[in-house]
Amino acid sequence: MKKTMKTTTPITKTLAAAGLAGILMISASGLPSAHVHAETKAAASTNRVTAPTVAPQLVTSKTLQSKEKWLETNIKIPVFQGLTDTKYQDQLNDIIESHASKDMDKWEKEAAEAAANAQKNGYTMHPYQLTINYELTSDGKDDSLISLKVITEGIGMNNGDPRVDTYNFTNEVEAQRVTLEDLFGKDYKSIVDKAVKTAIAADQDQYFANEDGFQSIDAEQSFYVADGKAYIVFQKYSIAPGSTGTPEFAIKLPGKGSDKKPAAAVVKSGAYYKDKNGKIMVQVSVLRQLQFNVKWNGKSKTTEISKGAVWSAVKLNKDAYTLGKMAPRSLGSAPVMKKGHIYVPLAFLTDVLNLNADHSKHGQITVTAAK
Repeated sequence: MKKTMKTTTPITKTLAAAGLAGILMISASGLPSAHVHAETKAAASTNRVTAPTVAPQLVTSKTLQSKEKWLETNIKIPVFQGLTDTKYQDQLNDIIESHASKDMDKWEKEAAEAAANAQKNGYTMHPYQLTINYELTSDGKDDSLISLKVITEGIGMNNGDPRVDTYNFTNEVEAQRVTLEDLFGKDYKSIVDKAVKTAIAADQDQYFANEDGFQSIDAEQSFYVADGKAYIVFQKYSIAPGSTGTPEFAIKLPGKGSDKKPAAAVVKSGAYYKDKNGKIMVQVSVLRQLQFNVKWNGKSKTTEISKGAVWSAVKLNKDAYTLGKMAPRSLGSAPVMKKGHIYVPLAFLTDVLNLNADHSKHGQITVTAAK
């Protein structure tokens, strides 16, 4: 069936949704549940997560409509239009719309077949219903992190259980996918597993037990970020009965009101290089693992780095590094851009920001705060 599309006004309030696939890498869970847990608190919360007000220039919504008479649709998908990385933006918009269109095609086919079967067997056919909406839970103003979830649910088809697709990425010159490891450091799995197991133990009647219950998060665990917390999302029926809904577990992010801090920023052996001056060059964005704010200003070609009272800025192709109001100093190499990433000398981290850097025999560099 043919579909018509129209663009609505920019979003200025909480909506609901998101998804991630292909080169952007999808992770799916279910609809937001009433069982949202605080980091290590026992009681489940019934409060919905409220997204911050979204700047009109960042995202608008598009409505998809079906002409299949046996399918009623309420589909609104996000359309990004203000990302720094326009290539990533186009890919993301295409993926989100493609997913919604495929879902609608599937439901149209099932609804038409059900209607034909109803007419053949002489019983009443009630139209199927498909709803897709979304929620922008983090708009990029905090550490450049954008977090989005797209919610798909329906009534009438056997497999109409809700699904939540989540997208987490940085809004910078080359958008980067954000993972739980980026948020919690190399020990992210044990941190998240412990928080989820603690919350489940305090409300065990709501969840499956033993081998049917929660074991551990997987490599592509679905999550979104809102209000200084990462919300770990599970698909309906995956760790709990349908009556529980789709469980979510809230864990405070390091540096966001939590005493937990990532142990280190890890630079893998293939993620840095030596320039012609013999200087080790690393991506400045690695500082996010140590909870620095790293923001790119495309107009001035400057990256600002801050954490608490610490502030610095580096400019492309300018070998001048400062910390606060100190006089600029040369490190022998200027910041450069390679494939959309900003690289700075490792000495900027150690000699200017006063961090420690340890080299392993396998080539990995581990950066930690000075003791």
